[in-house]
Amino acid sequence: MSQANLWAALQQSALVGAERLAVPAIFTQGTDPSAPASQQALQAALLQPADSKAVQVLRATAVAAVLERAGWQPGAAQPQRAAAAMAAPVPPPAKESRPAPQGEPLLGLLGEVLQGNAPELLALALASLDEAGQRLPYTLLVPALHQGRQSVELRQWLTPVLGERGRWLAAQNPQWAYAHGVQETADAEQIWQEGSLEQRVALLQQQRDTDPATARARLEASLKELSARERAPMVQSLARGLSADDEALLEKLLGDRSKEVRESAASLLSCLPQSPHSQRLAAWLQAMLSQDAQGEWQIEPPEEGNKDWERDGVTLLPPSYIKGQRAWWLQQLVELTPLGFWQQQLGKTPEQLWDWSRHSDWKTALRQGWLAALRAQRDVRWLPLIQSMESDSRSSNLLPLLMAKLSAEERETQWLAQLQAKRGKSAFIEAIHRIDETMARTELLSPAMSRWLLDALLGTLQSRQPAGNWHSWQADHAILACARRLQVGDLERFAQLWRAPVAAAPAEPEPAEDAAALVVPEGSTEADIAKLKQEQQARLERSRLRPWDDAQVLAQLNRIVDLRLALSAALPA
Repeated sequence: MSQANLWAALQQSALVGAERLAVPAIFTQGTDPSAPASQQALQAALLQPADSKAVQVLRATAVAAVLERAGWQPGAAQPQRAAAAMAAPVPPPAKESRPAPQGEPLLGLLGEVLQGNAPELLALALASLDEAGQRLPYTLLVPALHQGRQSVELRQWLTPVLGERGRWLAAQNPQWAYAHGVQETADAEQIWQEGSLEQRVALLQQQRDTDPATARARLEASLKELSARERAPMVQSLARGLSADDEALLEKLLGDRSKEVRESAASLLSCLPQSPHSQRLAAWLQAMLSQDAQGEWQIEPPEEGNKDWERDGVTLLPPSYIKGQRAWWLQQLVELTPLGFWQQQLGKTPEQLWDWSRHSDWKTALRQGWLAALRAQRDVRWLPLIQSMESDSRSSNLLPLLMAKLSAEERETQWLAQLQAKRGKSAFIEAIHRIDETMARTELLSPAMSRWLLDALLGTLQSRQPAGNWHSWQADHAILACARRLQVGDLERFAQLWRAPVAAAPAEPEPAEDAAALVVPEGSTEADIAKLKQEQQARLERSRLRPWDDAQVLAQLNRIVDLRLALSAALPA
């Protein structure tokens, strides 16, 4: 058993319970002088007297965690590999091609974010570094690599700013292998041959933006050499610049041995309405449609599956958690058919289709299929319907994808309309929250939109009776979203809300609260009335609270504003 596996087994015992899952015997047979020093340390920690076995296991696990972070050497079971490792010194990292930001305040704030504080700000901070052509300082590489290990999504912003030493360091720890790659200054061919998976996918995506044919040819020529783990994200990169020229390769990939690759190819083909794949799917669905005597459309999936469906991405055998084969088949067929088919065939808008499905026995399959199709096809004609589904959690995942298909001006026109419609009402908070959900992770408001929102926010919060309940988690999220989304130039004025709040204009005194203003149940005693008055006063005081009156929210606000201002001051424009 390798060192890494031994430590993993020890940690598993700690998690499950040492009485239920004993630690490996190698740790409890006494200290072995011939074992690696790291293994001896674990054995010693387990053998030291303690009040219980649980204490011994937790102590040894703590030792294992420190050793794992510090690194380890191959054990005695791998003498040849150990000798080779000692004989071949590790080459030094390449010369850095990017500078690192300076300044203790900025480095301290970056360190806080990389330790897990304000995770919603981490992607924006890394993207800001990349946009300025800078990298992470050496002192922050280890926590950054750990963050990337925990979040696959974060890697797209992290890997470009690791620098040469970050990539070199990643090569020394198998747990950071995702970030290991060739130098930033390497040419395209070297990156494709020697780079990490992330680097090669990024290369394909860049080439798809400028020369889709060359990128497609590069991928097609390498398919036989790539593992399924590599093929899947590379095939997905064809979504950029997708055209009819990609049909032949995607049709070929429908027969790939990897299920994920086949599904990706089928999903991409559904975005090409004129492709043979889309035409076949549309024909199968058309055969299931009919009209009744009143001319109303009906849909009825077949009693038996079609073997020909499988090659086009439809799985005949549903997973165990799905009940009903016919609904399962219909949902997949709808998902892989171009959305325009429904409007052309039934002559209905998306809103009318949604309402039409309400009267069908196959409502759930149709709706699930349409939503899944939207994720791949991103047809903006469905945007009004998705926007109307405010109470449906599925809409929050689809809205950013559909909004991204609009131009910046079109998106901000919609956002402005939402805010103006909600301004002065309790829904103003929800409107800000909704706008934040429709934006990309590192996206900022335009300067004009940023100023408009800040003016509206200041006018609302500095009034005597601000619209909405600003003592709620929704209000906390809305204010934190503003801290992330406003332009840097507006942050100083935004921060005055809590750092130098402006006193509200004098207003007429509030009427005294007395028993007549209360709804007092019949038969209430003086003590009951006094209690009701106290509760009413407590509600009034809560209504006057603002998000920054909560210590945690205040700390988050200051951290976000301070880091963004520090990044702006330290990084070249």
